[in-house]
Amino acid sequence: MFPLLPETSDIFPAWKALVGTLGVIGKQVHDARLVAVCHTHKVTHLLTCNIAQFTTLCQIGQGVTVVDPASV
Repeated sequence: MFPLLPETSDIFPAWKALVGTLGVIGKQVHDARLVAVCHTHKVTHLLTCNIAQFTTLCQIGQGVTVVDPASV
């Protein structure tokens, strides 16, 4: 039902660009990596309870729509 996305060499540069552009540090770098995976694999929606953090991260690069589980 939920296929896993492959780990590709394109994810790291996407993550590095995102972290550098936004100045992401600390635990938020893990969230940035999830967004980089979305960008790399052209994932259009991200389901999360942490709406504020991911909305900021998803404003950079390709459009990723952040979705709150309560709205589904």
